[in-house]
Amino acid sequence: MHIFLTGEIQVGKSTVIAKTLSLLDITPGGFRTYFGPDRKSPNRLLYMNSASEAPIYKQDNAIAIFSENKPPQPLTDKFDIFGSELIRAARANSKLILMDECGSLERKAFLFQKTVLESLDYETPILGVIKLDSFGWTDQIKQHPKVKLFFVTVENRDTLPIMLAKILKPKISSLHNC
Repeated sequence: MHIFLTGEIQVGKSTVIAKTLSLLDITPGGFRTYFGPDRKSPNRLLYMNSASEAPIYKQDNAIAIFSENKPPQPLTDKFDIFGSELIRAARANSKLILMDECGSLERKAFLFQKTVLESLDYETPILGVIKLDSFGWTDQIKQHPKVKLFFVTVENRDTLPIMLAKILKPKISSLHNC
């Protein structure tokens, strides 16, 4: 089973993931997306890096440009090349794949979408996030028979990590025995 989280912006999805990973005592493969220290600025970048590494705030890691009074500008090639590479490496080398987060910025990143969707058929468990207001290709994740979607709320965000760790631990342990 793969687990994906969704919920309002800033409700604590990344905190749920961090606490779950801590309980599992595992460093995942895959990817993280994140804003820099200028998160609240109208002109900022969204970055991507390996889930196993610290955030890097360099242009090379930018996957979208946010500008005042303009829609976000996705850097589709970065998703297709860098994002897909991170997922493929995780499938080959990791006991858990992190996909934080999938959403509408990737709507034209068809190679990235294909790589994500193919990963759902692998045995390696996935812990991911789907942006709440995304639709289209992310509906295929939500509807996949191996995916369980959890809605993160203020009320459940403190108890979810324990529940998710209990679900994921046997899956991860079974991979160690292979």
